Amino acid sequence: MIYLINLTNKINFNLSQSNLFSIRKMINLHLILCILATTLGCNSSNEKEVVENISPDNTSALTSSDLTLFQSAKTKWDSQSGQFYTIQSQRYCECEDEVSAQMKISVSDNLVMTAFNIDSNEVISKEVQQQIQTVDSLFAMIEKAIADGTSIEVIYNEEFGYPETAKIDLEQLAVDGGLFIQLSNLEVKDSVLALDDIIWKLESFDSIAGPQPIIDNTNISLSIDMENMQLHGIGGCNSYSADFILDDKTNDMTISNVISTDKACSEPENIMQQEMSYFATLQQIRFFTLYDTTINMVVGGDSGLHFVVEKNFDKEAEIESPSNELVLLQSAKAKWDSQSGQYYTIQSQRYCECEDEVSAQMEISVLDNSVLSAFDAVSGDAISKETQQEILSVDSLFALIEKAIADGISIEVIYNQEYGYPESTKIDLEQIPVDGGLFIQLSNFEIKDSVLALDDVTWVLESFDSIAGPRPIIENTSISLAFDMQNMQLNGIGGCNSYTADFVLDNKNHDMTISNIISTEKACSEPENIMQQEMSYFATLQQIRFFFLYDTTLNMSVGGDSGLHFVALKATSIALTEEQ
Repeated sequence: MIYLINLTNKINFNLSQSNLFSIRKMINLHLILCILATTLGCNSSNEKEVVENISPDNTSALTSSDLTLFQSAKTKWDSQSGQFYTIQSQRYCECEDEVSAQMKISVSDNLVMTAFNIDSNEVISKEVQQQIQTVDSLFAMIEKAIADGTSIEVIYNEEFGYPETAKIDLEQLAVDGGLFIQLSNLEVKDSVLALDDIIWKLESFDSIAGPQPIIDNTNISLSIDMENMQLHGIGGCNSYSADFILDDKTNDMTISNVISTDKACSEPENIMQQEMSYFATLQQIRFFTLYDTTINMVVGGDSGLHFVVEKNFDKEAEIESPSNELVLLQSAKAKWDSQSGQYYTIQSQRYCECEDEVSAQMEISVLDNSVLSAFDAVSGDAISKETQQEILSVDSLFALIEKAIADGISIEVIYNQEYGYPESTKIDLEQIPVDGGLFIQLSNFEIKDSVLALDDVTWVLESFDSIAGPRPIIENTSISLAFDMQNMQLNGIGGCNSYTADFVLDNKNHDMTISNIISTEKACSEPENIMQQEMSYFATLQQIRFFFLYDTTLNMSVGGDSGLHFVALKATSIALTEEQ
């Protein structure tokens, strides 16, 4: 009590009424501490330390347990190496259903990148997403509440330290019941996994000249499916998908099989050119770098694509993936295109209400997507010129299927697992009732060395080649050539007479030697000079040294620019009836 009197005697009484009130509070508080000190045997130095840490207006600072727990938990949290994590979050409040929904959020560098309603799997709206607390922002809120003496109740996760339950300012924020958040199911991930389940928006095309922004009012997006190693997005006009391979250690990335829908957009100006440039660049990507909320996909040097996180996106902005039919088509087409053979034979049968020849089971030979020959597989008869023109090669059938998908026409296709070609194709059965629709089955596919296209195909001479240029054959004359690869013989018509010859060829070096030309001995008077042309043809044929097969043309060369230029005669029903 003497201590209190001495203290009061030293006080300057020339004070305001409010200051006197504060002093009385300190005196009363000091009295309590002195009683405690006497009871517990505390010395004056301890008493001084406690007093110095007391705020006159905040007696909750007498205990630092909240701050100690906070700092311990925060240390655990900061020790996590992953910059990217997903976590489930739920706020309990008197608020809209979307705000209080149980959400799964993904966070990179303390920025909410995506948020989904766990029950409905719908994207959380832009407005609500802006209110979501990350672990770090919740820690900051808790720290401020402790500093302000606000009532809190927090349970920290023992392993990672994040607040599993946080109740803050329940009494003082009675309007909305205060902040009450529960967090669970934390997954700390390698930062590369931040690529997954996030929509990235192209901001610019990068080049040595600097970044080139995309066209105003266009949207090019990218999302990455790490589980299936696929990309999906919008190229500005069309939806697309692609396959990718990445090495997160070296940051290498390879993108292939870019598949898109087939729409045409006219606005804004040059949107289709921009989309083509984007798809072309995407397939050239070799590296990627992920930093903060940006991803750079690099072709090499300063060239590539610069994406930023599309942080806030609504359900309407979700990507329309290419249809399943289109994905299957493109996958099968990729298999087919990988075949090295330009020449193949295949059996084809069309089921329709049509002539017997059209629906016959045919064996066709195809070179560079051109049907060279077609025979009835049962009778061995050549298919007529008119019917042969209607036969679909594998490539033309692929084109028909792709158009049907783009037009939304009903299709049923089964693709060959090894080579990708359509084994069974039904297109537009309902919309084309006249002929029952298109129903084709392909089987017995054989890829052959292109040189074998010489066999069983009739070649027609188009011109004599020389250093002065090609010289066409005389009008209304026909010079033909057919190869019998089994017996290594040639036969054909020289313009007037039928002929045969022996030949030897080396496919690797494209060498060819022709000998023993034998012909009939008719004499033809029309057209003028037909016999001289035939003699010139036989003489050139015996001098042939090389051959080149390209597309549906055959060039036989004597040397230099001299030789014979043939084209494939696809209508093989024209028989060589002349006497051999």
